[in-house]
Amino acid sequence: MDSKGDILFKSKTDSLKNGIVFLLLGIAMIVGSNFIYTPIVLIIFGLISILIGLYILIFKRADNVIIYENAISLKNNQIIDKDSIKSISYKKVKPKGSLPSYYAVLLLNNDSEQLINIAFNSMINKDFEKIIKSYLD
Repeated sequence: MDSKGDILFKSKTDSLKNGIVFLLLGIAMIVGSNFIYTPIVLIIFGLISILIGLYILIFKRADNVIIYENAISLKNNQIIDKDSIKSISYKKVKPKGSLPSYYAVLLLNNDSEQLINIAFNSMINKDFEKIIKSYLD
């Protein structure tokens, strides 16, 4: 850890907890619907809650990116040293009817690219944006 330096940024991994909470809430609603007179409303809310929980668990998983002073650690235990990064570019993604988001793309010395799968714009992940833009300075 000392060779990497201090941690500058660590991605949040709360999506797993949120997904499990929604799943448990949905299951509790469906089980609890057996004890009330009109269970259909509680069953519908329980199914909606379960679907939200599955969506969060499957599609909204965090990438577990840790940015150190001298290296970047990605989810798949891939460590990229700061010296092996040639430059950082940004991939723009414009969702329909919303602010455009950007993803950082690391251009490495061996001419390969590595995408950091954390979106940022003027509304979300402002601390990540500051750190990634000043990383090679």
